[in-house]
Amino acid sequence: MTLAECAYRKEADRALSAAIGDRRFARLSAEEQRRTLSIAGLNAWRLEQYQHSLELHRRAVATDPGDADDWFRLSILERMQGDNTAAAESLIHLIEHWPDLLDNLDDQHIFPLIFRLEPRSQVRLDLLQALYDANWRRKGQGASLAWYELAVMRIDRGQADAATAAIRRVSTPIELVKLRADKRFDAIVDRDAGAFDVENAAAQEVELYRSLSEVQPDSLELSRQLSYALLTAGRTEAALTHSSQVLASIAEAPAGQAPYKNLGDEVWLMNNRAIALRRLGHLDEALLELRRASLHTEDGGANVSQTLNLGDFYASLGRSDEALAAAARAGDDISGYGRMVQVSVQLRGALQKHDADGVQRALNYLREHRKDSQETYLDALLIAARLDEAELALLELLASPEERGDILEWLQAYRQAEPLPGDRTWCAGKAELIARRRVQEAIARVGRIERYDVYGMNEMR
Repeated sequence: MTLAECAYRKEADRALSAAIGDRRFARLSAEEQRRTLSIAGLNAWRLEQYQHSLELHRRAVATDPGDADDWFRLSILERMQGDNTAAAESLIHLIEHWPDLLDNLDDQHIFPLIFRLEPRSQVRLDLLQALYDANWRRKGQGASLAWYELAVMRIDRGQADAATAAIRRVSTPIELVKLRADKRFDAIVDRDAGAFDVENAAAQEVELYRSLSEVQPDSLELSRQLSYALLTAGRTEAALTHSSQVLASIAEAPAGQAPYKNLGDEVWLMNNRAIALRRLGHLDEALLELRRASLHTEDGGANVSQTLNLGDFYASLGRSDEALAAAARAGDDISGYGRMVQVSVQLRGALQKHDADGVQRALNYLREHRKDSQETYLDALLIAARLDEAELALLELLASPEERGDILEWLQAYRQAEPLPGDRTWCAGKAELIARRRVQEAIARVGRIERYDVYGMNEMR
């Protein structure tokens, strides 16, 4: 926001506050009051006065609950302020009253909200079911992740028919892997059926995003999703070609004539281009591309994601000083998950430099905050060759109904690039961990391990 815009917003805030505080405000119709409160709330949001904006939006919907935009902004503000239950209830209200508008909503609010709610809570189930009942399709992309979560909640409640209905909408490779791996679903998942063929699902996802991109050729988001799908399916050369073409078209476009909407997402095309180059063995080119990506902004601020990916890649290459420098450059304004990744990079750097104190500090943090990313903590134990601790952690995760699906997915055998020097301890440790008798017995009780001709995670490792 420019200084002029900020001054304008502040002046508008004073005028709107005066109007709302005037005793004659109550004489206006409910619609006029709502509109004024809503405009004031949006203005406060743009001034980053989020608590004030939340209060104004609550007054707006209490005055007149008939505007869908008010409810959506209210839900976002409630999530931003940490009131996830209220955010879910506001979103459910919107879905139930305006189901036809659902595809217009930003799923960058919906998915984070789903995963911030307590895993077994009724409000989480209500939100997932409301999305299901409204036939949420994300403009043709589908919402397999949501339907998988709904299926888990239903099967844990003994509601096999409702779980089966949710599963029918699951079509993405990784969610199908979770269903196949987890014995909770054995009675309703036929692993020999075409609907649960993971490799075919990966191929279908490529075709889905290719067709959607053809219909909306100016959507950079769809181009990004196509690059992910190509990487998951193991079509590495195609992923490299696609990402390179998109990035070239952006770079070569005349000023003011960008070929895509939502510029900013191109940093993820650069990230995915680096992954493709790494898988093809072009390590120097991959490193250069990831460095370039890390210098771009992310959501208007410092690029934490690619900076951490760069640090992790440096660690994989055994370049500890550069790994630690990248981790430091990511800064402190970072999510809980991002902080786990940052400390994991610091752990790898400390191990390579034989810094025992640094190793212990990192492990202590990762252990204390492992709820922010259980897989990152488990990976860290393998990187540090703490196999006994890793075994205990893995057994605990397998015993947890909430964590089991993700950890079973982590255990599966996928396609993998040739390990880099800094990853060999982790690879060997994971194989040894899985082979342990108690781990094998625990896996057999709740699930299974299978091999898939897809990449499980699109990472530089």
